[in-house]
Amino acid sequence: MIRSPKTALRLCLALVSVCSFAQMPDKFTNLQFFPKDIAKDDLMQTMRGFSFALGVRCEHCHEGGGDAKMNFAADTKEEKRTARVMLKMVADINHDYLSKIGKPSPLQVQCVTCHHGLARPQTIDSILAADIEKKDVASAVAGYKDLRQKYYGTARYDFGETPLNVLTEKLLKQDKSKEAIAITDLNAEFNSPLSMWGANLQVMSDLANQNTAKAKEDLRKTIANHPEDKWATGKLEELEGKQK
Repeated sequence: MIRSPKTALRLCLALVSVCSFAQMPDKFTNLQFFPKDIAKDDLMQTMRGFSFALGVRCEHCHEGGGDAKMNFAADTKEEKRTARVMLKMVADINHDYLSKIGKPSPLQVQCVTCHHGLARPQTIDSILAADIEKKDVASAVAGYKDLRQKYYGTARYDFGETPLNVLTEKLLKQDKSKEAIAITDLNAEFNSPLSMWGANLQVMSDLANQNTAKAKEDLRKTIANHPEDKWATGKLEELEGKQK
């Protein structure tokens, strides 16, 4: 029997719910954030929301999983203790801060607001910066391509131009010219045509590496895509010795 993708997904989610629901006790102990009398179905749906928001399963926070019986009451995992702190933080934001904005129905912060399906939410530029610091720019570029292949089209990371522009600016300020040009070339590979911001950073990286020929080439591309870019026009005239 052939099922549609949507039907298969609903069946998969239903099976996950049944398997987890079957292990949940009818009475809960050691509840420190949720009401002591919360209904089993309500708690289950809340936990499923956490699972989807962080891209994890029950065993991320709870003991057990696999062949071992789940121990929902245990506090031995750091992730569970951290989750309680995060829940309180979200509640405080929604009730103590957003309520003071003065809007009748302010948007509510949820786990997914920051996590977007990641257990540890990080921006793509911070990940690449860490790779450059710990390893080298080649590893950062390879890591970016791996993440893009795995997560492109999801909400996990922003694979647009902006994060790479932000990283390039930081690298140029740190006089890391070789790293900067590698990142701008990566940006051009996946996000062309670049905005004026990204295109100008690419030229600045070329010049920081004393690659005048490439700078001229990139300037011509920039002017073709952004004829209103006076900085690019002036810089090309300067490099070609035409500026008066």
